[in-house]
Amino acid sequence: MALKKFPDLRHFAWESTKSQKWETSSQRSASGRMRTLTNQLYPNWTITASYNCLTDAEARQLHGFAASVKGAFEPFLWLDPEDYQEKGRPLVALDGTRYQATMKLGEHVEPVEYIENVAVYVDGIRQNPSSYSIDGGVVKFKTTPAGTVTADYTYYWCVHFADDGLEIEKIFQDANKASLTLEVVR
Repeated sequence: MALKKFPDLRHFAWESTKSQKWETSSQRSASGRMRTLTNQLYPNWTITASYNCLTDAEARQLHGFAASVKGAFEPFLWLDPEDYQEKGRPLVALDGTRYQATMKLGEHVEPVEYIENVAVYVDGIRQNPSSYSIDGGVVKFKTTPAGTVTADYTYYWCVHFADDGLEIEKIFQDANKASLTLEVVR
């Protein structure tokens, strides 16, 4: 099943918060030595976005989208206003013909679920789009490439609403505001 895309409302006033959380266990021995353990490869991300000026039509579009994914029930694709694009990013080889797209935040790298606007390069030479296909966040070559594979792309976060409700406040004629909390789904 193809995931739905969140409506493109990035051109309006927005504020956002992105937080990460790790499930880490700590144990301190009698000698004072500390041991830590986590079974997570990637953090739990929570994104809060505020839209301060939605038109009535956009508010209806947002209500309709939330209803179509049944609140927190169905994951969807979110194009983050700040973290959404990679240029010249090395792809991770999964096997001889499949390569995973990733995002990099500082030194942290993690796979992405969905990419578009893709340009693929092997040893810096742009490849003809007929030589590969895109499946979610994976680039699939028809034949094994000989060289370093990099790409430029727009990536989406796979998220769901953190709760089942959505509230949009009407502040004036044809002016509404809303705040959303999203959680990354893997």
